[in-house]
Amino acid sequence: MQLDSRFTIQFNGELYNQELLQPSAKFRLVEFLHSKLIEFDYNVIKTIGYIEGEFAYSLLDKQESKLYFGKDVLGKKSLAYSQPEEDSILISSCTPSTDDKKHFKECLNGVIYQYDLETHTITEIDFNSNSDLPSRYTLSIPEPSLETEMIPLLHSKLEMAVKARIDTIHPVHESTAKLAILFSGGIDCTLLAAISATISKPGTVIDLLNVSFHNPRTKTKPANTPDRKLALKSWAQLCLTYPKIKFQLVEVDVEYEEYVKHKSRVIGLIYPNDTEMDLSIAIAFYFASRGQGNRVVFDPSLNLKEPDFSILDRIPYDSEVKVLLSGLGADELFGGYTRHERILTHYANSIRKGEIVHGSQEFYDSEVKERLVQELQTDLNNLWIRNLSRDDKVISCWSKELRYPFLDHHFIEFVTKELSVNEYKMYINLETGELIRKRGLRLLAKELGLDWVAGEAKRAIQFGAKSAKMEVGTSKMKGTDKLS
Repeated sequence: MQLDSRFTIQFNGELYNQELLQPSAKFRLVEFLHSKLIEFDYNVIKTIGYIEGEFAYSLLDKQESKLYFGKDVLGKKSLAYSQPEEDSILISSCTPSTDDKKHFKECLNGVIYQYDLETHTITEIDFNSNSDLPSRYTLSIPEPSLETEMIPLLHSKLEMAVKARIDTIHPVHESTAKLAILFSGGIDCTLLAAISATISKPGTVIDLLNVSFHNPRTKTKPANTPDRKLALKSWAQLCLTYPKIKFQLVEVDVEYEEYVKHKSRVIGLIYPNDTEMDLSIAIAFYFASRGQGNRVVFDPSLNLKEPDFSILDRIPYDSEVKVLLSGLGADELFGGYTRHERILTHYANSIRKGEIVHGSQEFYDSEVKERLVQELQTDLNNLWIRNLSRDDKVISCWSKELRYPFLDHHFIEFVTKELSVNEYKMYINLETGELIRKRGLRLLAKELGLDWVAGEAKRAIQFGAKSAKMEVGTSKMKGTDKLS
């Protein structure tokens, strides 16, 4: 899009600067970018450093013969580039399906690429090396704090992140619902659903997209997967807890034949990611975001103590929602993975056996805490290549968009700077050795009355939806194995 006679921009994503979120906001996204360029005396670097959101871009400065391109500091959108000839450059959100894709490089997060149209050279400007750009997120080790103070703050920060992503939905064509959530029924997505309900108008319709696979290796049917069972339970509780909001659970059932039919397309979309784990996760999001399935009809008389969800009516349904919320980032920020717990396991066992009694706090501070912080930092740094770029491509192929409340700039700043690792993330009781992952989110769930999900264990989507190891004879296959 032409900003003026000097600048041309291509932009994919959404911005959440406060000037754009105010009810009286006069700017549209492109106009806002143009106004900032003028305000900053046409300093492109400073303008890019100022904007907040989930985005990828290319910006041509015809006067200076420079082309700038890149992503936000976390790299929430896909963007790749190639120089097929010495005097040319190609930039695309998706790599081609031909062998030419091998010449494309995925753009790094937290880097501005500056291509000189005269010398045909690329300069990489790292966010950490320029005072006009935001620094990459760095975990600190704050002092312990009162739960009565921090949990309400956590709630407020997450609510603001969700609100920013809902209020900026402007569908071209109004559908029954304008918002959907990728929904396993677990704590992260249920928190997003609950907070969305509290800030939405009565009568708001929210699609909850739950995907499950018919896995011939395990002989598991979609109705019997762990994620389907938990999604039904959480959906029913949400319907009762927020009766003025219409939660629509959409059961997306994927038969093996359909999996095989779409497998090669998904493998092409996720390139350069190329492991069995990448495929099993991406293909789950691929089908979930398509949104084709059956809508479950809620019955208020359902006995939730011993529910029989099979008696509920199902209606064929295609979700037309273009904006989906994802819980991605919660595990990385709050210590939700097995590898986080593993750092503390030996230490916890020693406490349980009575081998560490006196001085356990000192031992934790000196030997354990730093390792956990380093692991969480690594996970945050690697989000762009492990998850974000891959997931963006499989979901945007349906002309749909993912938004990440847990990866909101202000939310990340709060969690990394203000929340104690032991109290609110990967918790260990220094007297009993009890371990609790994502304790801060579990405390928040209880605070919001979501007790049924507050104690749910982490379950990766490929195992909860049964999209991993679909073929008979692949039981010994590892997630890190390369796709054949």
